[in-house]
Amino acid sequence: MIPLDRRQPRPHAACYDTEGNIILPLEASVPPVQEASAHAMENPVEQKIERALPKKKKLFPSWILWLRSTFVSLPSHASTNANALLKESAEQYRQSAEGCKTLSQRMTHGLQGAAGHFWTFLAQPVWVVRPKREPKRYSRITLFLIDTVRFGGTFAALFVALFVSLNYQSFWQIIQTRLDPLQEIRTETNLGAGTAAELREKLLKSPMLTTAGSQDEGSLLSFLPPVGPPENRLIIPKLNLNVPIVIPPYEALLREDWTQVESDIQQALEKGIVHYPGTAKPGQAGNFFMTGHSSYYPWAPGNYKTVFARLHMLSEGDDYWVYYGGDKHRYVVRSVVEVKPSNVDVLDQPADRRLSTLMTCTPVGTTLRRLIVSAEEVDPETAEPLAVGEQPVREQPKYKMEMLPI
Repeated sequence: MIPLDRRQPRPHAACYDTEGNIILPLEASVPPVQEASAHAMENPVEQKIERALPKKKKLFPSWILWLRSTFVSLPSHASTNANALLKESAEQYRQSAEGCKTLSQRMTHGLQGAAGHFWTFLAQPVWVVRPKREPKRYSRITLFLIDTVRFGGTFAALFVALFVSLNYQSFWQIIQTRLDPLQEIRTETNLGAGTAAELREKLLKSPMLTTAGSQDEGSLLSFLPPVGPPENRLIIPKLNLNVPIVIPPYEALLREDWTQVESDIQQALEKGIVHYPGTAKPGQAGNFFMTGHSSYYPWAPGNYKTVFARLHMLSEGDDYWVYYGGDKHRYVVRSVVEVKPSNVDVLDQPADRRLSTLMTCTPVGTTLRRLIVSAEEVDPETAEPLAVGEQPVREQPKYKMEMLPI
């Protein structure tokens, strides 16, 4: 407070000496509280102004300042900790490497010692007593190798004998082809002679056809256009094959009963080669797919267990013929490849080509892989590839009515 009486004397310990000098006693001191009060008393206006003014607020709370200091010091702490971690890791790796080195050295020495003892054991001499002959000296390892060769040779011989006995029909066909090189130059005409003769006999027995003169010339048969055999057949001139094409039932395929589909195919294979269900027919866009046995159990029923045993002899450029529904189709081989049994891409049906595929198991007597012979349908006369919907060119002889027998 501001004192009302500004002239009120203030007590103090100073005094005057005889000469008029002011003497301040050294031991005299004002208490801190009194000094503060005296200072307040000296500046009462400033004190009042300070109390009247608003106090300044701090810009940031203390936790923000702590967080800031923590982030500022974080790189240095991270660097320190990372260096310590790297040093510790390097030390551990060094100790582990030294331990592995020591262990490997011990194992090497142990293996060397064991190998030495084992070799000493194998090199020990053994006397083999032979009847009516002097005993012969062998080492243990020599006797072991001799017994291994004997056992392995016996096992291999038994396996080969059993394998050949189960597939002797297929192997015999292959051997016959190798022994008779003229068999490969057979023509499609010769192969079709049997089916042509069969067709002629069937037509002659038909009561609807009137014949006159001999059966060779002058009869109605001599003026009929060329037609196919009475059944679907596959003719491969190079392999001297003329076999029927069997079409299994489609009911199981429509029901998606794949077990029954496989059973139907196996039964159809007893009667020839099989037109795989669901694939295109000859002359249509797609893939006319056929499959047959290369070898099968000798006691299994059927006469076509080895029909495709020599299919691997076909090469690019060879051709084969298909009689299907009375029409004649010619195919030229484009590729011969082997695929895995799980490869179903060979059944793809392209919409812009007329293809055909022959499939069988390979090597002969096994089911390890599948042999795929891909061919393209061509014109029977010009050998040009046929487009989808295109009909082959067939020039038929023209006869006058008066040429026909009455």
